[in-house]
Amino acid sequence: MAVCGCKPAGAVVELSKEGSSDDALEVAALPADGPKLVALRAGTPVLARPQAGARKLGELYPGASVVRSSEPYGRAGCSGGWYAIRPRGFVCAGDGATLNTDVLALLPALPDTSRPLPYRYGRARTQGAPAYFGVPSREELQRAEPDLDRHLERVQRSDAQLGASANDVPLDARGVSSGPPVLLPRGDGIGEDGRRTEAGYFLFPIADAIAPLPPVAALGIDIGGKDGARVDLRAALKTVALRKGSGVAITRTFTAGATDGRRFGVTPEGRLVPTDRLQAALGSPWHGLDVEKHGLPVAFVHRHDVHTWSLGRGKATANDEELERRTGVPLTGRFRTVDGVRFEEARDGFWLRAQDLVVVVRRTKLPDFAKGAQRWLDVSLVNQTLTAYEGQKPIYATLISSGRDQLRDPESTASTARGTFRVRSKHVTRNVDPREVADSFDVTDAPWVMALAPDQAITGMYWGAGVGEAQGFHDIALTPIDARRIFLWAEPELPEGWHAVYSNGEEGTLVHVRP
Repeated sequence: MAVCGCKPAGAVVELSKEGSSDDALEVAALPADGPKLVALRAGTPVLARPQAGARKLGELYPGASVVRSSEPYGRAGCSGGWYAIRPRGFVCAGDGATLNTDVLALLPALPDTSRPLPYRYGRARTQGAPAYFGVPSREELQRAEPDLDRHLERVQRSDAQLGASANDVPLDARGVSSGPPVLLPRGDGIGEDGRRTEAGYFLFPIADAIAPLPPVAALGIDIGGKDGARVDLRAALKTVALRKGSGVAITRTFTAGATDGRRFGVTPEGRLVPTDRLQAALGSPWHGLDVEKHGLPVAFVHRHDVHTWSLGRGKATANDEELERRTGVPLTGRFRTVDGVRFEEARDGFWLRAQDLVVVVRRTKLPDFAKGAQRWLDVSLVNQTLTAYEGQKPIYATLISSGRDQLRDPESTASTARGTFRVRSKHVTRNVDPREVADSFDVTDAPWVMALAPDQAITGMYWGAGVGEAQGFHDIALTPIDARRIFLWAEPELPEGWHAVYSNGEEGTLVHVRP
């Protein structure tokens, strides 16, 4: 393989004196069937140039396998060598990545980006639920779980039936819902009888795989300390005690004979959590409205026990039909006032009281950048809505949950900052600041995160369904289906196999946050 300057594949690249670590080094395209590099650590960086300190283009997660160059592009600051990867960038073969593809079977499974929930998620059902580093011994179990016998007895008596998940909703190629949720046999935790249970939720198609080896430490990769001695990462990474309600992603599960056949879930970072300590977090199947064909206005019901109405001869009559809270309703744009009450007409012919709705209308004045095919998001903090646009054409409309102090000063309160931002980076999953959930529990690997500023992002929410209400800290939360829809549509595009991609400062989709 050659660089653009026609240097041989194994040669050290001479960096131009005029170039900087921010400038991307272009290389010839790599063949799709080339040799692979495997990521071992969460956040393994993909850099613009084969040198430490270069601009970050993206990140890989444990288990990611990406095509690499056959030879390294130098070894400065990386003893294993800097390898070019598809479709761009360089990764250091060292403690964060390896050329040994045999380790793939021992690493956490990759996220399934074809579905709203890229992993199966659980929430700690007890305070202090353990996340082990490696299969625990009986002594470790006793130390971390002194109540284990009583806990297992309680769990065995419970086999609750579960409802619909975000992953049960059929989606088209754009990520837009094409129908109501359907529980199909062999779906996540669904048996042949069509029932989903707590006991079955953490059973995978290949449920009893071998126990994973802890990334890096167990792979025989030498990590030197200050004195040159090997660092014992097993000792450094102790068992973590989870707060009750804390959310974790599970990539696969296995049973451990040393623990009497107890089942453990493997997190994306390789920790092991007993599945009997987890409650299934299914993710809300709720989603917004596709307005690409029909346009605006649309409405979302924001109250309980809302009736449809019939209007005639100056009289409004409530129908028997009721709409659930957050139901999306396409509107005609026509309205009538009866006895001082404003009614909005639905495209299906019924009427709804305006006081029961949040209405997303076509804006009469758009930002100056809303031209051509420019993709941008219009976020209203007062209405708790998000509308995706291409130029002046609305594409998708939905409800959000923003900072709970809404229009107060974001510097000193739990308010989402207003202004126009660019998407700085996109992450298939990323941990959430505990302040987003009032510091009541911890949230790891929230899906479909788009960072707008150092402490503000658009985030998929698997731990609740409270969209339409301002209840977060600084982030803008969406349900998983909506978060994935917007993530796939927004720029920059995430390369195949990458876990995160960073904008170059000019390509990120614009996000306009207003009152």
